[in-house]
Amino acid sequence: MKPNVDKTVKKPEKLSLFFTLLNKKFGRYLVLRGYDHMPEGYSNDIDVFIPQKDLKRFFYCVNNLQELSSKLEIIVSRYGLIKCELLLNSEKIPFDIMYGFYYAGLEYQDSSILVKNSCIHKSGIFFIPNISDETRISLLKELLHNSRVRYDKAKYLLESIQRCSDMLPTSYFDDKTIKHIKSEVLRKNYEFPFISLKIKTRLLISNLRKNFFETLKRIAMFALVKYVSKNKYHQKLTKS
Repeated sequence: MKPNVDKTVKKPEKLSLFFTLLNKKFGRYLVLRGYDHMPEGYSNDIDVFIPQKDLKRFFYCVNNLQELSSKLEIIVSRYGLIKCELLLNSEKIPFDIMYGFYYAGLEYQDSSILVKNSCIHKSGIFFIPNISDETRISLLKELLHNSRVRYDKAKYLLESIQRCSDMLPTSYFDDKTIKHIKSEVLRKNYEFPFISLKIKTRLLISNLRKNFFETLKRIAMFALVKYVSKNKYHQKLTKS
């Protein structure tokens, strides 16, 4: 009998070497999700977190690995997110770089807490988030941007919420809301337009209370990057 192979997992020949060399040249970096098959393979794409101050050095390191042909090409820019293609020898790998966690300029995850809570992956060559931060980011990303939970991620999110215990709530995302989402997903209801609106409202208030002028600045930066400067903003930010 043939072994059951997950055909969704892609295994580029040089991916493991890439991660190892990047660790040596750049140092600490954080893979946000989908790391179960890494460093040998990945499922949909590769998502990493890099502090904004380190973006230029990160791009330089990826583009100048002496033992491997690798290059990052920017495809789409959003404030806090650079969607790229990693050209690894002859292969193209979807590669997303996050340097902040924003919805329309509103911060929904503190990056410093994310880094502080992270731990080393079993491979020893990159870091991964604490389960509570990983789950919060995944869930809020779905609810804020799409007003729903993807049905193909429902099982993962339910299991992750269970593992988080009481570590998920924030000033704009309370325990009652989390329990309601969990119960509705169990009933196979994945659409949450009202909850999405409620979280957005609370998120806006929370950001304004935390830092009024910085929040206005981030909202303006979101609009500038998305509608005006687009890829030019990140090309300037990442060019050596």
